[in-house]
Amino acid sequence: MASVKGKLILIVDGYSTGRELVRELNQRGAICVHLRSTQQVPKLAAPCFDATPYAANLGYLGTVREALVRLPSVRFDAVVAGSEWGVMYAETLAHALGLPTNRIEMLSARRNKFDMINQLHAHRLRAAQQTRITSADEAHAWARNHGKWPVVVKPLLSAGSDGVVICYDHTDINRAVHAALYRDNLLGGFNDSLVIQSYLEGPQYIVNTVSENGAHRVTDAWHVDYRNVRGASNAMCSMTLLDPSAPKIEALFDYTKRAITALGIENGPAHSELRLTEVGPALIESGARLMGGMMDAPSYAVAGLPTQASCFADQLVARPGDEPTVREIYERRRHFAKVFFVFGEGGRVASTDGLHRLAKLPSFHAHYRPLESGARVWRSSDSLFCGGVVYLIHDDPMQIRMDIAQFRAWEAAHALYAIVPEPVLEATPETAAEWLENPTPMQPQMPPQPKVAFATESDSAP
Repeated sequence: MASVKGKLILIVDGYSTGRELVRELNQRGAICVHLRSTQQVPKLAAPCFDATPYAANLGYLGTVREALVRLPSVRFDAVVAGSEWGVMYAETLAHALGLPTNRIEMLSARRNKFDMINQLHAHRLRAAQQTRITSADEAHAWARNHGKWPVVVKPLLSAGSDGVVICYDHTDINRAVHAALYRDNLLGGFNDSLVIQSYLEGPQYIVNTVSENGAHRVTDAWHVDYRNVRGASNAMCSMTLLDPSAPKIEALFDYTKRAITALGIENGPAHSELRLTEVGPALIESGARLMGGMMDAPSYAVAGLPTQASCFADQLVARPGDEPTVREIYERRRHFAKVFFVFGEGGRVASTDGLHRLAKLPSFHAHYRPLESGARVWRSSDSLFCGGVVYLIHDDPMQIRMDIAQFRAWEAAHALYAIVPEPVLEATPETAAEWLENPTPMQPQMPPQPKVAFATESDSAP
């Protein structure tokens, strides 16, 4: 791996797997500086944000226009988003500084879910039918005209399945619109409108990429097992690493590359969720950032798979003229799965004694971010999973399938976490943040980095 010592990287909102990116960059000798796009760290991200890996933490310097005046008088080599919160800010700032980023005229299509699907239609790419609504009446009218159930209602500018509801009738639409419209969303924005879309039938996939000058490379891709939850979205159950040479996967990758090209993604990571419908792949949505929340490097290393964060870090520190360090398409060396806990009801953890059973699974490698006794859980109905992530790695795919079946049997018998039910406990930024506070015991803590003194506003800047 070729690298340049001292590359200066500005990371905007380095939450979620932004933590993985700064770790990878520090290991490659880069100097990382953190900048917030908001006055305060978002409530959901606050418990898990650690500034110690950064050489400097600039805090909040105002709008992009204000930040351009207040930034240190140094030449950054890149400005990148560390999480979904920072996508629009980082790309706008990088564009203003003349640094490689994505096509700025398509910025809204990379965050606004209505604009995203419209952009795909404009490029004749398969995607859901949709309309934007500002009332339940408008949603009902569209559903009647569409004439097929289910349909999906979702906010335009949130993330993590927040406010996403699969609606099977008009009663579900009423509840979905009432719960999300004219309310704050998970990312701190306000839902002044929603989008209603046709439901894409078929198996679900995740395709992660890293792009450079318009060339897209697939770093990893996963089949997603999920459960439909009435009155909500889908509860994510597990993810299994795809064989890149399997039938239909080439078409999945080709569609993904064309879709992110249509969205103006040219430089940096993208996290795309898709369905393989009867007539071919169709994008659910794509984020111009790293996959969030579950990219634990030690388990990836045992599976022989570089993380998307490590691939992106390689790209950021490469010298001009170097050969690409990221493979065109990843190689699956071992069978690899991530398993998530699915709770049928909210409550509090009474005991974690049953978690010792996980080590009995022949393919078990690690359990990251486990809950402690007394922690809250909520009914699983989206991708804001709690309970931790269990990594299974083995040379025999049948063993992984059997171990997932055993995991579900233990879970159904309440033999892993013992939960004391509490009434109507659903996922909120507060409950999600409580889970995110838990450390990752098997992952080494990042050492503090030498600090760099910049003549700029302090972290308490207005």
